[in-house]
Amino acid sequence: MALLDQLPRLSAYDPGAVGEGGLDPLGLAAVADRIADKLAPGVRARMSHPRFVTVSAIGAIAYQALHDLTADEGKTTVDIVFEWMVVEAIVRYPGNGRPEGLPGNQKASRAKAAGMRLSRRTYLSGPRVFGFTGVYRPLSRDTRVLSLDDMPAQNALRLVKAWERDFKFDGYVDGVPGSAGGRLRKDIADACARSLEKAECTCPPTGQLLRNLSECLAPREARSNERRVLRDLLLVSDHEIRNELAAQLEETPSAAQASQHDLAQSLLAKASTPTRKALQAAIDYEEAATTLDNTFRRFLAHTVQQHGAVITQAQALATPGLATLAPKIGGLVRKAIDSVAELGDDMLAHDAEHGLGVFQDKLSAQTFFDALIARHEQVQTTKGKLSWLDQIDGDWTVRSPYRNQTEELDDEIWAHPMRLVTLASLLAKTA
Repeated sequence: MALLDQLPRLSAYDPGAVGEGGLDPLGLAAVADRIADKLAPGVRARMSHPRFVTVSAIGAIAYQALHDLTADEGKTTVDIVFEWMVVEAIVRYPGNGRPEGLPGNQKASRAKAAGMRLSRRTYLSGPRVFGFTGVYRPLSRDTRVLSLDDMPAQNALRLVKAWERDFKFDGYVDGVPGSAGGRLRKDIADACARSLEKAECTCPPTGQLLRNLSECLAPREARSNERRVLRDLLLVSDHEIRNELAAQLEETPSAAQASQHDLAQSLLAKASTPTRKALQAAIDYEEAATTLDNTFRRFLAHTVQQHGAVITQAQALATPGLATLAPKIGGLVRKAIDSVAELGDDMLAHDAEHGLGVFQDKLSAQTFFDALIARHEQVQTTKGKLSWLDQIDGDWTVRSPYRNQTEELDDEIWAHPMRLVTLASLLAKTA
């Protein structure tokens, strides 16, 4: 064996430096997400333009007959092929800011500049999660625009009929031959079939179909009839708490820059008992969870500032805010645990106590620090991931992927999205 072949090599990626739950070092996000689901089910923090629900419905109606076909050896479904077409259309014909808020537009711009078409190779990794179809799928299904198998559901026809009237594409829903809408529907279906066959977007780059898709499907260009139906779908659902919150937000729109905390507090004042309990759980849980998360991150930042990025146990206790917070954190945590228990969801209450319970006693700076480290180590072990920290002769150092922390953290800015700001934003865009 040659000497060169015996030398150690890095693989294509270093599993020690990626994929280690970098956004949730204390494992508190899952409970936050379940509390958020009490407030605004179907809504997700990454949503920004409710119009993508309409776009998904328009596609689903056109490619129904192709629903079970795939490309790329089963890895690409027809909804993603339609998404390639829409994203490429808007990037090629951007109009006045049309690509704003469009997932995948940067990838599409790079493909366009390179003279390439959108495909599995040139579009987003994990498009069924990160593309607009995936991001908005929970809301599309929740509003019964799409069924659980992503076929057109009962509200798809109502929504797309409204879009038809706005853009003069009558006949789209019914596939009326010779009508403007019927021709567009057929063009989309035919283009999806060709693109599935070729495993890339095959619409002529200068053809009328891409121009039409850009003009009538861009995120910010919903018109009055479509906006009215989208608003109704947000206001009237099977979820009483979400309905109540949406009605309040419609009656008294929030300030554009309102924080999650401020919005939750303002909604609390007029809330019914079930809604008040859900809001209070969100407020109390985030006050505790955000404080804990920020304290851990301040410790990381404080460590990185030390000589050689190595910190002794004594120096660790000088983490900004640690000693002041230690005797207070137990009260914040007990309040959060009690508020979550008020929701009447035993499993959620159990998980909240499991995540926060180690902090609920009266703590000194040392025991608080020890609890933070123990919780982080437990979370990473459960995930099967490495700790963000290494020990060197009893001292601590932060592993290199996690050294980009800052001590300048605001405990009023919640660590986890409770979807209230998103719900308010979606409603504002249907006005």
